[in-house]
Amino acid sequence: MKELIREYKKSLKSLKKVKTDMLYLNSMISDTQWAIEYMEKGHMPGAKWSVARWSREKREIPVDPLEMSRYVKNRLPQGCAPQWMVELLESLMLSLSVREREAYELVRGQYFSFEQAGRLMGCKKGSVQNLVSRAERKIALVVRKQTISERDL
Repeated sequence: MKELIREYKKSLKSLKKVKTDMLYLNSMISDTQWAIEYMEKGHMPGAKWSVARWSREKREIPVDPLEMSRYVKNRLPQGCAPQWMVELLESLMLSLSVREREAYELVRGQYFSFEQAGRLMGCKKGSVQNLVSRAERKIALVVRKQTISERDL
């Protein structure tokens, strides 16, 4: 590996000496410096060509864990949630209006961005943000009321 690094450094010196067609030479010099740094450090230097420079939407792909369990050998998909949890979620969703429920399910349940959900619902991003925040407030209120009523029993 040391010999390879030495060869790359020698090539870099010769590239820097040449003065013709600087457009291609600059990229070659940059790439050679990057390769030398990569070999010396043992990992990708900086953020050049790295996933770290991508937007969050391109880096993170939300996946349903139950769906992913199909692709793992010797694993059966997990069962659904307990009945009491399903009933609780259904009662929480019934406290929302149709639009709030739709926005909440798209953004929080299916991991769409506010903008994508807005396009699907035929409204603006800000409207979806308002609908989701209103839905979250209503859900928190129902949970709080239920906790208080259970405490009183």
